[in-house]
Amino acid sequence: MAEAENDVPNEDVLEETSTVAASEDASTEAAANKSEQSLSFKEFLEGTHPSVFKPVHDLWEKKVRVHTEDERELTFSDIRLHCRICEGERTFRATRGSDEYRWSTRKVNLHPIYLCGDCQNETKYYALQVAFGDDGGSQVYKFGEIPAFGIPVSNRLLRLFGNEDASLFLKGRQCENLGYGVAAFAYYRRVVENHKNDLFNEIIKVCRTVGASAELINELEAAKREISFSKSIEKIKAGLPEGLLIDGHNPLNALHNALSVGLHNEADEDCLSDAQAVRLVLGELVDRIALLKQENRELTNAVQRLLAKKK
Repeated sequence: MAEAENDVPNEDVLEETSTVAASEDASTEAAANKSEQSLSFKEFLEGTHPSVFKPVHDLWEKKVRVHTEDERELTFSDIRLHCRICEGERTFRATRGSDEYRWSTRKVNLHPIYLCGDCQNETKYYALQVAFGDDGGSQVYKFGEIPAFGIPVSNRLLRLFGNEDASLFLKGRQCENLGYGVAAFAYYRRVVENHKNDLFNEIIKVCRTVGASAELINELEAAKREISFSKSIEKIKAGLPEGLLIDGHNPLNALHNALSVGLHNEADEDCLSDAQAVRLVLGELVDRIALLKQENRELTNAVQRLLAKKK
């Protein structure tokens, strides 16, 4: 546990960041958000992107003191986050169990630290500000977190785009993490349009590997000759191999439905949801392509081994 604390960012830097970011505009936003449905502190840490206030209902409990001022005891519950070392979702636990503050304290800056319960090496840092309410709730502002909010983009997907456009895709991911829906969607659409042929080439390889129909392969080849991704998808009438379907649906059709919509009349929140959907579907499709290629290699090697044994 001591080793994790050695990695704590400079406390003065975090305090300075907190002071600058907690502006009057942020306070105004907090007041506007009082009508929102409150979250648990666990939900707030796991699912709220930085730079927003959210109402939280279970961060503290009142501790009655007989001879001194009453106190608020803050509790830090376990949370579920993506661990880069374990390469999956794991339970993270706070490195300290609770904090106590005088009842008269109205606002505090918090820097909770969480550690992966499995590998004991991945550490998550938060910079927060809490405005206490007398009704048992709080308004909590997230200045930021390290590592950055959200699940990292898989290296398999980034390799499909190459260095320059992989950087653009990661910028889209950063915009998504910050809640900038239009910007995130624009980045993702640009990268997909630039690399539609790379995506089709990978699908064609899988189709040939699993013995898909010549009709489908010809349609995919024709789709590559179209300029835009949306027009490319319209060329594909035959169904993809079952192993590439997501929940029984063609992921290319899902991407087409999202990417063919213009940005001008869409609300930022809708663009944010669409951007997230595009990233998830695209990542899952690339993972399924890699899985089918891997399974085919293993099957080929197994057949060759058995044939060689017979000889």
